[in-house]
Amino acid sequence: MIVTRTPGGPVFAKQYVTFRIELERGEPEGEYTFWITKIAGEKESAIDLHGHDGSFRHNINSVTEHIEDFATFDMTVKFTEEGIYELRCHAEPKKKDTPVKTLDRIKVVEGPSADPALPVALVPAAAPASQQATLWLFIERVADRLRFEEFGEFVQNEIRDDRSVHAGRYLGAGKYQRLVGDPTYGSGTYRSLHRLSKDFVTRVSLGERADVAGRRSAFTDEAHDLSYVSDQDDDLARPFPFGIEAEAYPLGQVPFVELIFVYWMEEAMVFQTLNHVIARFQNRRVGGNHDPLARLSVNPLMPLRGLLWGLAEAEGDRLTVRRRAAEYEYQYGLQLIGRAIPPGETLVERRTQFLEAFHTLLNACQHFYDRRDDKTVQADPFPLLSNLRELHLVLARGANNQFADLPLTARIETIDVQWMLAQPEMREFLGGPTMVPYEEPWMDRVDTMKSLQRWSDDSVTHFYDLAFHGEQILLSVRHGRWNESHLKGADAENWALHWRNSIQRYMHAYRAVTGVDLIDHVDVTMPSTLLARRLSKKMARF
Repeated sequence: MIVTRTPGGPVFAKQYVTFRIELERGEPEGEYTFWITKIAGEKESAIDLHGHDGSFRHNINSVTEHIEDFATFDMTVKFTEEGIYELRCHAEPKKKDTPVKTLDRIKVVEGPSADPALPVALVPAAAPASQQATLWLFIERVADRLRFEEFGEFVQNEIRDDRSVHAGRYLGAGKYQRLVGDPTYGSGTYRSLHRLSKDFVTRVSLGERADVAGRRSAFTDEAHDLSYVSDQDDDLARPFPFGIEAEAYPLGQVPFVELIFVYWMEEAMVFQTLNHVIARFQNRRVGGNHDPLARLSVNPLMPLRGLLWGLAEAEGDRLTVRRRAAEYEYQYGLQLIGRAIPPGETLVERRTQFLEAFHTLLNACQHFYDRRDDKTVQADPFPLLSNLRELHLVLARGANNQFADLPLTARIETIDVQWMLAQPEMREFLGGPTMVPYEEPWMDRVDTMKSLQRWSDDSVTHFYDLAFHGEQILLSVRHGRWNESHLKGADAENWALHWRNSIQRYMHAYRAVTGVDLIDHVDVTMPSTLLARRLSKKMARF
C-alpha cells in the first residue's frame, strides 16, 4: 500500500496526523483493518484512535475499511504522547496465515517549548473541495497506466497467462525480451503485437483494469458520471440495431485519450523514424543521394525482422499521415508541414479558435499562480473560469465524426511504433547517446535518427512532456462541466491548483522546442511553423 502522511516532517505530541492510504498496482481490492501500535521496549500496545475520522464520536483501537482500485482512504489520528509508533494493517477476513504489514513508522517527540515571541506568517487561503476532483484523479491514473512501461508489464502478464500469444516479455529496467512469432515467417509477430496493443489501450482508456477484461471499479463509474458526456444519453437514436445492446455503444465509454498526444509524437518524428527504417528494410531510398541508414542489415533470424515485415504488410490497414493530419486540424486546428500533408483547401473544417483559447488559458494560469504565491494579494480566479469555458466549447465543437475512434486507433499504433523502436536490435543498429537519461526505452532511438537525418536538435523528452501533460490538461477541460452556469471562480481555482505541475511542465517544454514563452505572451503561431523556423536556422549554420 502507498501511505502519504501529513505532516510529513517531525511529529509532535498532541498533534493531528493524517494518513492517506491507497492500493499499489496489483494489490487486490477488499476490506483492510488498520491500527496504530506504540512500541515501548519489548512491549507493544494498540493505541486508542479516538475516532479515525477526527470526529471523536467514539474510541476505537482499529478501523476496517473497504478500499477499491483508484480510491483513497484517509485516517486522522492525534498522538497524545511521545514515543515510537507503527501504522499496521492486514486484509480481511483475518486468517491464521494472513500477513500483517507495517505501513509507516512514526517517531513522536515533545513539541517545541513555548516562545514569548508570537510567530506570524501569511499563507494563502485553502481552496475549497471540488466535485470534479474524482474526474481529475481518474484522468491522471489513466495517463499513468497508458505509459510504455505499463504496456510492457501487461505483455508480460499476457504471456504468463497464455503461452500461445507470441509477444515480448518485459524484463524491467527498460529491457525487453523480443517479440517472437510462431511460425517465425510472415506477419504473425506484428499481428500479435497489434492485438496486445489494441487490447491494452482500449481497456485502460475506458478505465478498466488492463489485466482483467471488463473490470471497472466504482471509482471509474463515478468519474464517468462526472463527465459532461454522460448527460448526452437523450441524443441516442432508438431502437438500437437488432442484436446490439445499448451498453455496447460508446457514449458512456468515450475513451479517455486525446489526439494531441499523437500530434506531439508526430512532431517528435517518432513515426518518421520508423518509416525511414521500414524504407531501408524494403531497399528504398528516402531523400537525397546519401542514405545514413545504408548499413542497416536486419538479421532474418531475429524477431525484429518479423515486426518490420508485418508492419510493411499492414500499411494499408493503418492510419496514414494524411488522415491523422486532417483530424489534427478538425479537432485542434493544428497543422503539419510536409510533402505528404494535404493542402489546406482540401479540408472542410478546422478548429481555428483552439490555439488561442488554449494558450490564453495557460498564460492566465501562470499569472494566477504568480498572484496567488504573493501572500499579500488575493488572486481572482474568475478569469480562469471564462478561459476554461471558452476552451471547453471549442473542444466540444470538434468532438464528433472520428472523435471516439481515430484518437484511440492512433494511440494503439503509437504503442506499436514505440515497441518496435525499443527492440534491442534497433539500439544495436542505430546506437544512441549512452549517458542521456530517457524516461522510456524507445526515446534514444528517435534522437539518434534525428541526428543522422539532421532534423531538429530538440530532445524527444520535451515532446513527450508536451504529449503526456497536454493530454491530461485537455481531457480535464473537455470532460469537465465548464459550461454550467452554477460554476464559480473557486471551481476554476481548484482546477488550476490541481493541474499546476502539468501546466507548468507543458509551458516549459513548449518553450524548449519552439522558443516561444507562453508565460510572457499568448502566441498563436502554429507549432509546426515555429519548429520549421528553428530547423531552418540550424541548417543555415552548416
